[in-house]
Amino acid sequence: MKGFLNIPKFLSGRVFCKLSFIFFTFSIFHPIFAFDPSSLPYEGISLVPHAEVWADEDGDTNFAKMQMKEFYPLSSASLGYSDLTHWFKIPLENNSSHSVSWVLEIHYSQLDKAELYLASKGDKVLFRGGDRIPFGERPIQYRFPSFPLELKAGEKDTVYLKIQTKSSVNFAAFAYKSEDFFSNISNEQILLGIYFGSLLVMALYNLFLFLSTKEKTYLAFFGYVGAGVLAQWSLQGYSFQFFWPNSVVWASHIITSFTFLVSATTADFIRLYFCAPDNYPNSNKVLKGISILSYILVIIGYFFPFGFALALYVFLSTITLAAILYLGFQGFSRNLRSALFFLGAWLALVAGAFVFILRFSGIIPHTISLAYWGVEIGTAMHILLLALALADRVNDLSKDLSSKVEDLNEAKQAIEQSELRFRNLFEGAEELLLTLDQEGNIKDANRTLSRLTGYKPAEVEGKNFLDLIYTLDTQEGSIVLLLAKEKLEEHLRARKTVEFHSEFKQKYVMEPKPVKIRLQSFESEAGRKVLGKVSEISEDILSRFLISESMHFTVNNYLRNADILSRQLTSNLSQFTGSEVITAIRTCLREVLINAIEHGNLGISFDEKTDAMRSGNYMEFIQKRQREAFYGARNVKVAYSLNSKRIGFEIEDEGDGFDFKKILNLDGEKLNEESYTHGRGIMMTRKVFDVVKFNEKGNKVLLIKYLQKPLKYKREPSSLDFD
Repeated sequence: MKGFLNIPKFLSGRVFCKLSFIFFTFSIFHPIFAFDPSSLPYEGISLVPHAEVWADEDGDTNFAKMQMKEFYPLSSASLGYSDLTHWFKIPLENNSSHSVSWVLEIHYSQLDKAELYLASKGDKVLFRGGDRIPFGERPIQYRFPSFPLELKAGEKDTVYLKIQTKSSVNFAAFAYKSEDFFSNISNEQILLGIYFGSLLVMALYNLFLFLSTKEKTYLAFFGYVGAGVLAQWSLQGYSFQFFWPNSVVWASHIITSFTFLVSATTADFIRLYFCAPDNYPNSNKVLKGISILSYILVIIGYFFPFGFALALYVFLSTITLAAILYLGFQGFSRNLRSALFFLGAWLALVAGAFVFILRFSGIIPHTISLAYWGVEIGTAMHILLLALALADRVNDLSKDLSSKVEDLNEAKQAIEQSELRFRNLFEGAEELLLTLDQEGNIKDANRTLSRLTGYKPAEVEGKNFLDLIYTLDTQEGSIVLLLAKEKLEEHLRARKTVEFHSEFKQKYVMEPKPVKIRLQSFESEAGRKVLGKVSEISEDILSRFLISESMHFTVNNYLRNADILSRQLTSNLSQFTGSEVITAIRTCLREVLINAIEHGNLGISFDEKTDAMRSGNYMEFIQKRQREAFYGARNVKVAYSLNSKRIGFEIEDEGDGFDFKKILNLDGEKLNEESYTHGRGIMMTRKVFDVVKFNEKGNKVLLIKYLQKPLKYKREPSSLDFD
């Protein structure tokens, strides 16, 4: 709605004229001096102190007669709401010895029509602007009406601006040197792009959360943020500039519909956030009524007179704000931490709007960054705090759910009822639940097992939990299996809850299923058992927007880091290639990292590893070597880069290296016969990656896999040459 962030004064034209004498008397002590554009600072200056105003009550005074009227100095940029035509006069004088090119900007996008005259040009309209003038007619294609002017050395002239508008009459006029004006615009576009981009990402993120969880609060938050962005785009002139530059009637009225949309989505979000239908039925009725009425006004409000639409919007907003404060303080009185975030969010929004009003009214200089970006800073803090409040609310719900699950351990007095309750929760859970005995054998599984792996519960009962862990036929001692075994044994031995990531087999798909596993003990009628909770690893929603990324890591000598890092560095590959390629790259990367740790940093030979594996104390042997000062202080350095064309890794250990040339010249059968330390891993890696390049020492390797094959290879990539 035009000017809804300004403080309306509701001065009619006649009242304004009657008060002119008071302004004139006051202006005796504030004489108007000619404006000299030759010494403008980079950030520009306000023209209000140099301007005079006259209101045309008749509305048809020509240019010649207008010049004979008595103008009065401006006391403020805002003149309230008026249907009268206002003329503004700014005397100019260039006291320098060179011509000056400068720009006069009216920092208010909601003016209907603005026409610029120069006394030296007579009654000829030099430039026109406003949202009732097609955008293409503006001399500078910018969201605010801006007019380029030039004043020769020693020249005097006078600028006349004729403004007609149905909205608030705001003469927020500023002067800039031409080069400074366009530089300011460029910087402003970058900051506003970051600002609006952040709001849109937040809105889309909550939309994706809704699609994933079906939680309506996320959808309501998406609608609220989206409506706010639309309203700001229109208020700040972006919609007129980019979306409908020739639709002057639409551009002038659509802001009314957008502000009613903000009112509707605000009411909806507040209702769902506080679960008002269940917790606050009376407040819910009020907010629901506001929501329904506002959605109707989104359509019919477009045709309302501006003054009536503004009054109606202020009425609805006042009731909504009262409901917000009531529900917020109700939550705060109940010691809900999310209510504190919620109240802080609305305080930040109000504070940002207040600072903007002070700046727009000239009380605070526009050169103060905090004041200039008051609305944007306040809105960004508002959305951030609301997001934190929403996350904290969901976290509280999650804690409540977890505490209910833990209550199962205390249900010893009613065993049959407890078992029935446990069974209902067990079978109805969306995550995979397994019960294990003290040897790690599977006693029971819920129906989620079929969805997750394709196996029926009856097919895994009696098998060991480790039989579900994914391994290749040639990887009986794979690091994934060893880490899972270590965690299971740790839990069975110490009976403490453990969490870890692993990979499950799938019955019909010969690919690993990444999962998160939690093992905890509980008491049952048959004695102590282990409850395994298995959930799919959630997709990072922001990865869908990934174009490219590169990172550097320094990894210590714990083998689990090879598994974690290989999984993490291939997590975003799904945006560019299929699952088979991802599995192959992940497996090879894991093997290379393990080789760098085992045979590079820890200096473990093939025979030493073989003996430790056969005796069953491989993990103990690794841990012993890790504790030795000479080996334990070493690190593995990993550089990683990904884009739509290729993925690349550079892996370097601090070991003594090896004779890779000898290994590269051998075939697979020879490697099996000779049992070389690095041979099998290198052969597998060479089949998967397009580039496998070692340094001379043999302790650094460059791996590149082309996701989009280049037409030809012009040169062999050098170290770290990933881009």
